[in-house]
Amino acid sequence: MTTFREGLRVPLWWWAIGLGVALGAAAEVHLGAPGVRAWVPYVVLPLLAAAGLLALSRHRVVVADDVLEVPGARAPLSAFGPPQVLGRDDLRLWLGPRAQRDAWVRVKPWLKGAVLLPMTDPEDDTPYWLVGVRDPAGLAAAVTRVPRA
Repeated sequence: MTTFREGLRVPLWWWAIGLGVALGAAAEVHLGAPGVRAWVPYVVLPLLAAAGLLALSRHRVVVADDVLEVPGARAPLSAFGPPQVLGRDDLRLWLGPRAQRDAWVRVKPWLKGAVLLPMTDPEDDTPYWLVGVRDPAGLAAAVTRVPRA
């Protein structure tokens, strides 16, 4: 049973900037040259930019069947202590001065909120997971709603 699912998609304004930069680079490659250089950059570079932005948008955070899945890791909810919802300022502190070397951090640069999940598993050296999402309160509720073992 899925209690939380969020796709970490790139915001639309990143698409506008990425495609604009690609078209600007294509104009630099073209520079009025005839033949293939006249049209290939305008096809290839925007496609490469779109492929990169799609690759950045393919990640998901899911809470299902008492398991938290983030890009690159998954753990049972019983391994975590009570979650802490972080706003923009708190997130900046946890990514900077309060950060610990062994923490598991998955935060995208366009996200303004996150959830701090302290690890309670004595077998794990990771002090906490820091998971960035658009709806940190929803993730925290999904993590606490499931009964702990």
